[in-house]
Amino acid sequence: MIFAEGETILKYKVLIILFSIALLLQACREKTDEEIFYEAQKLIMNLNNYSCTAEITLYGNKSPETYVMKQWFYAPNKYKLEVKKPERLKGKITIYDGKRAWIRHPQIGQEWLMDDFENSVEQKMFLGHFIYNFVSSETGEIKKENMLKKEYVVLETEIPGNHPYFFKERLWFDIENYYPYRLEVLDQNGKIRIEINYHNFKYNEEKIKEDIFKIQGNI
Repeated sequence: MIFAEGETILKYKVLIILFSIALLLQACREKTDEEIFYEAQKLIMNLNNYSCTAEITLYGNKSPETYVMKQWFYAPNKYKLEVKKPERLKGKITIYDGKRAWIRHPQIGQEWLMDDFENSVEQKMFLGHFIYNFVSSETGEIKKENMLKKEYVVLETEIPGNHPYFFKERLWFDIENYYPYRLEVLDQNGKIRIEINYHNFKYNEEKIKEDIFKIQGNI
């Protein structure tokens, strides 16, 4: 009986080891495309707020113009941005409360309200704007693409309004951490008109309160 009991214990130990190996292999295996796409979609669907530093390049008929801005977003449609570079625009703040925008430019000592912010270029710089278009669109696509020898999930959708210069958007997700890496706005010919690279991206932060999106000033 002692030998039988010892053999049973050994069998249990072997089963535990095999089960542990199976779990380890399951954890180490590469995710399928479906799992990767699901994780990317889950992130944008559960996005309540975010903050980041955005490096924005605008491509027009002249030389490209690059800006660095701090961005804040509060779902579903509240935005705040503060310009860090270039120096001539440093400190410029825009707050959109979902209905209108308040803009303050300290270097020229002026502030004003903007009622049609939803049609502005500034709004297209926000990830929240892309999310709204992607969720609402019937033309949204998800695929994997390589950039600089690295693989990304790319979410693509058309922009409502059929604007010749702002026709389509492409959001690049880093597969390793599922953080937004780059947002591109393309024209009807597929040429990039706006390119936004995200840095220090943080989402669903408790410290981001709805109060910071209230219109300020005495207008």
